[in-house]
Amino acid sequence: MELLHAERATLLLYDSAADELVSRIAAGLDELRVPAGAGICGATIASRRTINVPDAYADARFNPDVDRRTGFRTRNILSAPLFAYDGSLVGVLQVLNKRRGAFDDHDVLLAETLGAQAGVAIQRARLIEHFLAKQQMERAMRIARDIQRDLLPKESPRGGGFDVAGFNRPADETGGDIYDFVPRADGRWMLSVADATGHGIGPALIIAETRAILRAVGRGEPDPAAVLGAANDMLAADLDSGRFVTCFLGTLDLPAASLRYASAGHGPLLFYTRRDDRFEQIPASGPPLGIVEGTDFGPP
Repeated sequence: MELLHAERATLLLYDSAADELVSRIAAGLDELRVPAGAGICGATIASRRTINVPDAYADARFNPDVDRRTGFRTRNILSAPLFAYDGSLVGVLQVLNKRRGAFDDHDVLLAETLGAQAGVAIQRARLIEHFLAKQQMERAMRIARDIQRDLLPKESPRGGGFDVAGFNRPADETGGDIYDFVPRADGRWMLSVADATGHGIGPALIIAETRAILRAVGRGEPDPAAVLGAANDMLAADLDSGRFVTCFLGTLDLPAASLRYASAGHGPLLFYTRRDDRFEQIPASGPPLGIVEGTDFGPP
């Protein structure tokens, strides 16, 4: 502003999502948001050239609304487009009211030089900001992934002729799928496989809550259907519409070689009989968790 001997200068950055120009550096003004196609700024963008307006109120493109709101009187305007190194629009540099007379060709050249430097500098700053934000997000996602991985069971049920194993690999850094093996005080094991809708950090948080609920309720309740019923009511109170969790829950009795189970919309589940070399599909005993409170997950 001082280089151009002006009373006021504003740097307006282009917001492509809103198709607006938003002031980021303004001498003597609060933040401004103006349509990208309006006024002198809009003409600057459309022509991609610097516009020198010696008499603002004599130019039909001038919008006097800001003057009316602020009490400022605009006499003349120098409006220069800002471009990135690849030619994409960054914004507009607008300088108002040269202290002596009107802006001349020297001022135009100076504004364009400043604008060229500012455009590249702003794009570089945006790229650095984006890079740092991306790095921070990646670090946060790695931490979330490690935490979710640590929630997987460290041991599997052994004995009774059973081989029990699990494997989990999220599609993203984190995911909404989990399995769990929990030893009970009575010697039986609680087995679960659950899947929250979607991918990413949101479903990962939901599935962590689901795991905690199943563990808390399942330690004292041997009936899988009752455990799912309690978990369903808790999740229904917490989850937004459209979010839910499918879940298979079983109680494995190794000495008795039996598995008692219930399924909340989880499938397909296959039961293989080696003697007959036959697969049998196990139907769900109720809808997914978190949709309707009071759901019965007893045998279908």
